[in-house]
Amino acid sequence: MGTPVTVAVRREITSDHVGDASEWVAAGLALARGFDGCLGGGMLRDTEHDNVLHVVYRFRDETALASWELSEERQRWLRDGDALIVDARTQRRTGIEGWFDGPQLQRSIDPQTGRIRTIGVRAAPMRWKQAVAIWLGMYPLNLLTTYAVTLLPWWGEVPFPLRSAIIVSTLVPVMTFLMMPAVTRALRPWLRRNPGAIRSERALREALSARPPRS
Repeated sequence: MGTPVTVAVRREITSDHVGDASEWVAAGLALARGFDGCLGGGMLRDTEHDNVLHVVYRFRDETALASWELSEERQRWLRDGDALIVDARTQRRTGIEGWFDGPQLQRSIDPQTGRIRTIGVRAAPMRWKQAVAIWLGMYPLNLLTTYAVTLLPWWGEVPFPLRSAIIVSTLVPVMTFLMMPAVTRALRPWLRRNPGAIRSERALREALSARPPRS
């Protein structure tokens, strides 16, 4: 089983084509969802720069991601957006950082017009919260594993370096694929800075549809 990969792309848009760029990015996300291994994604508008869009999407593993990135559909989609983009920067995350990733949206509503003005980009949980979540996953797993191996009658005869290698080889995959996903799901409201943050792309589409029509 591969490690999920989260990709974050920051795109700076020409100021007079923000609406067109939003629709273009939404079309790209729809294409990505059609590829095997896509685990979802979302588009977010920067709270400080109206002409900056963030896209976060996730694939099952590097192979699935490469299939999307090298596809003719994606290349054609990128060419269609050339005139809209001033600058684009990409970051990838796997492993521990990826445990806490996930597109999360937050809307800011103008109290006078009721229209959505911004869609805020939410960062991963604070480092100390990540550390607590990892500890809560690691402690019971380490306790159980240590207890289980001491019941083996031959365990005391195994050289110490080999014992450590066996324990680590057991803990790492269980932590990565079973324990931490469960812990982060259970702690999700606490890990979020704002429990009321909107996470779904459906909410984003509703936000975009609330934009005043372009003249």
